[in-house]
Amino acid sequence: MHIILGYFSYVIVILKFLQAVGALKRTADNIKDPLFRFFEREVNLGARLLQDIRQDLQDVMLICQADKKPTNHHRSMMADLSRGIIPQSWRRYTVPQGITVIQWITDFSLRVKQLQAIVQTTQQGGTKELKNFNVWLGGLFIPEAYITATRQYVAQANSWSLEELYLDVRVLDNAGESMDACSFSVKGLKLQGATCKKNKLQLSTTISTELPVTLLRWIRTDADKVVAGKVTLPVYLNATRSHLLFTMDFDTEGEGSGKDHSFYKRGAAIISSDLG
Repeated sequence: MHIILGYFSYVIVILKFLQAVGALKRTADNIKDPLFRFFEREVNLGARLLQDIRQDLQDVMLICQADKKPTNHHRSMMADLSRGIIPQSWRRYTVPQGITVIQWITDFSLRVKQLQAIVQTTQQGGTKELKNFNVWLGGLFIPEAYITATRQYVAQANSWSLEELYLDVRVLDNAGESMDACSFSVKGLKLQGATCKKNKLQLSTTISTELPVTLLRWIRTDADKVVAGKVTLPVYLNATRSHLLFTMDFDTEGEGSGKDHSFYKRGAAIISSDLG
């Protein structure tokens, strides 16, 4: 019981500073927007999970004080907490196997803060501002769905076919660069096995470097012509590299670049979360 209370005390310190996520305001117009639909799902998932965690922890406190009788759900959750693992009922999105409940709750609190910022952004500037929101990709519950939503957004806005669109990537050296109507910004990406300078990859002995703000831009072009001479890097959900999200194409320079490049041999890749 003391172990459970120890985890409970740590978790409650974090959660007490997290206010409710809130909700995105749905209208007949914005429900047609792929980005709005995506963020609405993310916000709703985070809000429900935060509410359920708070209720579970309140129940644990009452049970420990002998003011509430435990159910099978509570017994299972308390057994998990006593071993420092994530309760099964809290596992509603993909995380690496083996991370502790403390690691998980710390990461979850950061995700909640991003969701709160998303809701606040729409309250201040309307749902149109979702397109310009600088997204922490690794902090999304289903990040691959965000990439799909951005592609659908551009296709819908321009009456283009999804198959005509190619994902062009630009790592910004100047954070002040503006986005066009087909661009979306993401942050928190880590490049492993290489460095990126002036939007070109170079082999490096550095294990990992954090990329600046990265623009994802959907362009209407023949992808086969664009990728010629480029290196295609996988973008993984987290450091375990077990969950592939999508790929990015880069130009290269320096030793080991060009047609017979060595980036794959070096295991160069991008991860969106440090978990794992």
